[in-house]
Amino acid sequence: MTVTDIAEEHGVSRQTVHAYRRRGIFPQPVEGEGSTRPRFRADEVAAFFSANPKRPGKRTDLVSQPRGETGVTNYILTMRVEADSDVSPEEIRNGIYDAREYVPFSFEILNVAEEQRDGD
Repeated sequence: MTVTDIAEEHGVSRQTVHAYRRRGIFPQPVEGEGSTRPRFRADEVAAFFSANPKRPGKRTDLVSQPRGETGVTNYILTMRVEADSDVSPEEIRNGIYDAREYVPFSFEILNVAEEQRDGD
């Protein structure tokens, strides 16, 4: 399969396929004769997209407005994040910020602290 074939069959852009390749997470191209365009095995590509389903892209129709500006409602969200004991607060913060391109709103993290439980 060529990059164009992959884009059409899996509903992503060619640029997305190239981004996966640059990050080193996409299957390697196979050697072929007679063409300089990289080609990929269909079964490896299908397995990649099964393991990495496409996620919606960043919304470009939303205009970010400064906090408190007219037309913007501010909410305070409290959430509990469970993570393995070897995950640091900074890794949690970074993971949440990495996910922000997939949500149609802006946010800031005010605090990440370990929960104190009674009797622990």
